[in-house]
Amino acid sequence: MSQMMKSRGAFVVIVLSCLLLACGGGGDGGSDPEPQPPKITSGPTATGITTEGATITWTTDKSSNSIVKYGESSAYTDSVTSAAMVVTHSVPITGLDPLETYNFSVASEDADGRRVTSGNRAFQTLSPAPELVDEGWSLFSQDSFEQALEKFREAYAYEPQSVDVLEGIGWTMLRLYRFEDSHPDSLSSRKAFDDALAIESLRLDCLAGEAFLYQALGMHSAAAGRAQEVLTQSGNDYEFEHDPDITTSDVRYCYTVSQVALGNFDEALAMARVLDPSIDLDPDDASTWDGHLSFEEALVVVVEGLRDRV
Repeated sequence: MSQMMKSRGAFVVIVLSCLLLACGGGGDGGSDPEPQPPKITSGPTATGITTEGATITWTTDKSSNSIVKYGESSAYTDSVTSAAMVVTHSVPITGLDPLETYNFSVASEDADGRRVTSGNRAFQTLSPAPELVDEGWSLFSQDSFEQALEKFREAYAYEPQSVDVLEGIGWTMLRLYRFEDSHPDSLSSRKAFDDALAIESLRLDCLAGEAFLYQALGMHSAAAGRAQEVLTQSGNDYEFEHDPDITTSDVRYCYTVSQVALGNFDEALAMARVLDPSIDLDPDDASTWDGHLSFEEALVVVVEGLRDRV
């Protein structure tokens, strides 16, 4: 009988405990969880980067506003805020300097002011050099060489090691007859081409430009060498990208003139015949010299006559 009473007592305790729990009479099991701040689920990332701006994007797990702090260091000096309560955040920042590194951090607050903040990120704005180079070549094609040179020099300030920039300077100054300068830091045609070819040794338009430059400077051996490189590398099919009137024929003429100046008359005659197969000049037949006293003199006149036909 005593054992039965103990069992019944234990059963009553269990039942009462269950009732208390079901009614919320004990413990914390029935309390609501404490509200949490938003969470950043992706990003932040800098997208749509230009020379003077970018768009900062990120996502959160619940609706919240958008705050971007940014500057040239992690001690941010500027900020942009959007009050729109969203989960997909996209904040443009503008008025930046070209080719500059910017640090940024984002934050989002929910309707109750609970905030999440990201760590530091960074991006670099784009260089304006490619756009300036395009503008320079456009002016070049209009024979506006002084204005073209201004554009190429602006581009050089941003990208002094760009072959595109150096090529533009070289050709524009060549057209302006600014071949070289005694000052070692001056941007002359020769220095621009030399610097470009030091970076990209087989750049055809730079090789061709330097061939014409060397000829103008009376450096005939170097001119012939550059012209031969262009003919070899192009498979005798060259056309200057920014002036279709400058072709293989001009390079061959440059080579011919240089060979005459060097006294390589047979080589010069061979190339002159490529330019004009009708040339019947023969070094051993004075009757083909057109009344001139020597083959060499006759050859010079023939080559000069080719100038207007290449």
